[in-house]
Amino acid sequence: MTDDKRDDRFLELATDQVSRALDTDLGLFHLSFVMTRAANRFNRYVESTAHRPRGLTTAGFRVLFTLWSCGPLEAHRIALLAGLSRASVSSVVNTLERNGHVERSRQQDDRRLVTVSLTLSGEKLVLEAYAAQHEIEKSQYTVLSADEQRTLTDLLDRLLEAPLE
Repeated sequence: MTDDKRDDRFLELATDQVSRALDTDLGLFHLSFVMTRAANRFNRYVESTAHRPRGLTTAGFRVLFTLWSCGPLEAHRIALLAGLSRASVSSVVNTLERNGHVERSRQQDDRRLVTVSLTLSGEKLVLEAYAAQHEIEKSQYTVLSADEQRTLTDLLDRLLEAPLE
């Protein structure tokens, strides 16, 4: 059985199990299932093709991209904006700092506050990694028309605006 056939069968098996075990809206299950799988598939491919060859994890790229986009930030802000835990940010920043891509500095008025900023090598790295990622984005999303891309973006933006409670 090919991987694609196994993946198709997985959705069928998962749907069957959910429908037998729980009183569930199967349309919502299917939506969540395929959205999660599509995002995970895309992220795994981008990490293995665009980020890892440049010595980055997905988390490392997200930290660099956040600093490149926003400028110097405290670790807790990086965590919030990059969608990472504070512990992950701390670990990633340690690695990025050791590799010369970010630097930490203490605030003059409150020495407890540490700001993380991008170095020139970090800026070069994030630009290279995003350029490679963008080539994947262009290729991946050609299956959708420009109008479909805008519609999907609008719908996902609406989901991100909804509270998670």
